[in-house]
Amino acid sequence: MDKNIKNIVFDLGGVLVDLDFKAAINGLQKAGFANVKEQLQTLHQGGIFQKFELGEMNADEFRTAIRENSTVSLTDEEVDGLWNAMLLEVPREKLELILHLRGKYMVYLLSNTNSIHWDYVCKNAFNYRGFRVNDYFEETFLSYEMHLAKPDKAIFEKVLEEANLLPEETLFIDDSEAYCKAAEEVGIHAHHYHIGDDLSKVFE
Repeated sequence: MDKNIKNIVFDLGGVLVDLDFKAAINGLQKAGFANVKEQLQTLHQGGIFQKFELGEMNADEFRTAIRENSTVSLTDEEVDGLWNAMLLEVPREKLELILHLRGKYMVYLLSNTNSIHWDYVCKNAFNYRGFRVNDYFEETFLSYEMHLAKPDKAIFEKVLEEANLLPEETLFIDDSEAYCKAAEEVGIHAHHYHIGDDLSKVFE
């Protein structure tokens, strides 16, 4: 790895948190949500999933929209359960890796996410050896709070500005090639992570 790197910016889903999109798609389809697969895969321009990710819709509005697109009656808890079904875990070796990296680098998180997923992740994915999510990252940058999302270059520029980082000293790790290219366009080093790869190898 480049010896000039001082800052690591991780993506969340697909890099740290294991994902199961099929579980969420199947559950929502069973609830009668007809075109959920297309909307989730493309994050339809102006669709409810994109609006939720950009913070243009809050959790209650999202739950209402899911109910309006479903053919069965769903409680808030049932909607959240269907939506969170795609989130699995952060493997223990990745949690250990982040804690180790914290001793050498400034570590950040940049994620296209939403409030329901983030609440779930905070409660379930990073609870390890008494640590909580804030123990792993210097700062977290979340699309729904920033009203920006990858691959918009503005979100990377905002991270650099708010965290006072130099792009040439920063490595961004994401499982999306398009997001990596967007980061590189603002001068950030990027590593395209492939699901199943040994993440620790990036830092050798």
